[in-house]
This record gives sequence, structure tokens and C-alpha cells, in this order.
Amino acid sequence: MKQIADLMLGERFTAFFVVRRKELKKKKNGDPYVTFDFADASAHIDAVWWDFAPDLFGKNDTDIVEVGDVVKVAGNVEEYHGVRQIRVEKIRRAKPEDGVDMSKLVPAVETDRQALWQNFRKMIDSVTNPFLLSLLRRIFDDEAIAKKFIDAPGGKLWHHNYLGGLMEHTLHIATICDRLAKIYPAVDRDLLVAAALVHDLGKIESYTFGPNFDYTDAGRLLGHIVIGSQMVAAKINEFPEFPKELAMKLQHLVLSHQGKLEQQSPVVPMTREAFLLYYADEIDSKLNAFDRISKDERPAGAKWSKFVNLLGRYLYLGEK
Repeated sequence: MKQIADLMLGERFTAFFVVRRKELKKKKNGDPYVTFDFADASAHIDAVWWDFAPDLFGKNDTDIVEVGDVVKVAGNVEEYHGVRQIRVEKIRRAKPEDGVDMSKLVPAVETDRQALWQNFRKMIDSVTNPFLLSLLRRIFDDEAIAKKFIDAPGGKLWHHNYLGGLMEHTLHIATICDRLAKIYPAVDRDLLVAAALVHDLGKIESYTFGPNFDYTDAGRLLGHIVIGSQMVAAKINEFPEFPKELAMKLQHLVLSHQGKLEQQSPVVPMTREAFLLYYADEIDSKLNAFDRISKDERPAGAKWSKFVNLLGRYLYLGEK
């Protein structure tokens, strides 16, 4: 099956993609056209369907395909502002008889997920505080939680947006925190690492797992920070001997890990451990997004990225 990363400029092709975005627009003369963002396991790409004609499909058929659908596309590859773009000639929803290989459509972490899981469990076992160790085991020995955690994406679009991305992101942050605790001896290493391991736990209930990564109703209405805090609190409540102050400190780290109120943290960091967790999260999320931009969104032959709105700057990518 042809994949986005393999498409060459000027190539005519037929392939299957997942629709990440769809928008109906109008030309200057008032005629409609549709723009898309298509994705598969290899990359994503913008597309435009210039010859969209609603009367061919019914009066309201901007819904011939929906965001999240798997579609069969015939088209060719063009260049727009130095970036590859698909000109759509034909598009329809995929049918069961098409025999689409979903593993080619849904991106996944490159590292074996079971190997990551074993390393994740080793990080849990490195926690020596008996209350925190018991809590972590109660959470991740829960098969319903573990199954989702192993497969969950770490984000919708910005960073770690692939199956296994949440586990990879979490393990990276716990590793960074473990090393930072060696530099700053006043830090409670076990509290910091435990918080790193559960800081994004709410994402297992906040995102769909494919073929398109999107928010669940709970993800939109509550957000992953609140959901994760509730999940941790529920497990703490299972054993009343858990120290109240330790529970409060752990909850503070979960609730403050995005650092700022405008970044959806209910509170801002107010402890040493909370500051370190926030910056560790920033490091891993930003560098993963940098890698994605360098791989998937680099203009042809360019050393610089397009303007990145979320960062408010261009990124220097260097030689490809």
C-alpha cells in the first residue's frame, strides 16, 4: 500500500489515508473546494480537492467523508510554497472489501511496546518509598489501565501522537526526573519519579486510539489533568494509611505539570519537584515535536521550518 512518506513530486497514485482535517472553502468565483489533512503511519500531508461539486453527491455533501474516516484517494503530488501537497481527483470512504491494512495507517512508536513496558515497570520498581511504590503498583497492575496505557497516544497532533506515544513520553520524563534528582539533593526523588509516571495518566481516557487521534467527550469536557488527578485519587483512597501530606504533594505535581494556568494547569508549580516535572515535560514534548516537524513538515530543500504557531517562531532544522 502506497504511503505518504514515499510519494514523489509529480507522482500520480491511488492510496488509503486517514482524514485528520476537512474544511469546505470557496474560490474567488464562489465555487466550493475542500482542503484536507491526510495521514497514515508514515506521515501526514495537506491536500486540496479543487473539483468538489456538491450537486454530484446531494445538496449537503461536504460530508462525503468525515474527520476520522479511512478514505481511498486518487490524485497527484504537487508543490505549494515548497511543500508537497496532494491534488485530489477522486475520494471515497474505504469499504470492507478494500482490505485496508490498518497497521499502515495508524502511526506507532518505533520501539517495541513490550520492551518499553518492561523498562517502565523497572522504573516503578526503582521507587523505594513504600507508599508510592504500592500506589504505582495498584495503578499499573490494573489490567484495564495497563492495556490502555501501553497503546495510548501521547497527544492529538503536537507531540508523541502515535500508538505507544504516552508510554514512551512518560518513560522519557521519568528518566529525566531521575537524573535531575541526582543533581539536586534537596529534591524528593521518589515523589518526583512517581509523579512523572502518573502525570499524564488521564490521557488514556482523553484520546481515541485511532485510526484518527482525537479527544473523547471526557477529554474535551474535563481535560487529561483533571481525569488523571481523579484516577490517582481513586487509587489512593483504596488504602487509608497513605499519608495525607504525601498524597497532597503528589496531587500537586499532577495538577501543576503543565506549568501555567493558561496552559490548562489548575495550579502552578509551587514545590521543587513540581518545577522539575514541568520542565522535564517541556523538554520531552518540545523535542519530540521538533523531530516531527523536521521529518514531516520541512519545506523542500529548506533549513528552516515554516512558522510554528504554537511556539511563535521558526525552527532551524539544518541540513536534511
